[in-house]
Amino acid sequence: MDTKRILAAATAVAGLVLASGLVAAPKPEDAVKYRQGVLFAMGWNVGTMGAMVKGDIPFDAARFAFLAERTAQLSPMVREGFTPDSKGAKSHALPELWDNIDDFEKRMKDLNAATQALATTAKGGDEGKTKEQFGATVKVCKGCHDEYREEM
Repeated sequence: MDTKRILAAATAVAGLVLASGLVAAPKPEDAVKYRQGVLFAMGWNVGTMGAMVKGDIPFDAARFAFLAERTAQLSPMVREGFTPDSKGAKSHALPELWDNIDDFEKRMKDLNAATQALATTAKGGDEGKTKEQFGATVKVCKGCHDEYREEM
């Protein structure tokens, strides 16, 4: 069987499985793993940008812009992992998050706006402005962590 036929058959089977409802909804623990994975990926990128801002590694405007853009792309994915059914799942999220979901939603929108602003600023190549926006973005992250994340 050639590759096109195999791909067509696999696609058809996947479509039937999805249409039949045989695929189970993600478990609450999966939502936690998802959001932790997205946050880890963001941290991976933010860590390198932070090292550039602190002078631990040389500032590379092109690399910084790439990392900022990636962070901006990941940012909207964070909220998806905070599903209502994951409220009771073991995680670092404090119960206050779920009690103040409207505030959390606002903080997620602020995060998205801050990371977009960082990506836009970094594309401009001005090191000073980029570092300033990085500081503002990290404050948004820290504010949410301070309020809704268990200390580790």
